[in-house]
Amino acid sequence: METAGRIGRMLTVLMLVQLIALVVGFWFIYRAQLAIIERLDTIRQEMQKTNQHMSDLKSGLQRLIPGI
Repeated sequence: METAGRIGRMLTVLMLVQLIALVVGFWFIYRAQLAIIERLDTIRQEMQKTNQHMSDLKSGLQRLIPGI
């Protein structure tokens, strides 16, 4: 009987350790994905600014040189 109790406690501890590892793993993946999304949003904003500057530059050049 005591062996069965020890095995049961050991399995409970192992399952608890696995659950903790799973939660920590998901947390790390979530943080990594959040960092990637934030970086992609920053890149998108920079691209929008660049596109706006290029559009302004094109408009200015078309005023200076109408054939462009």
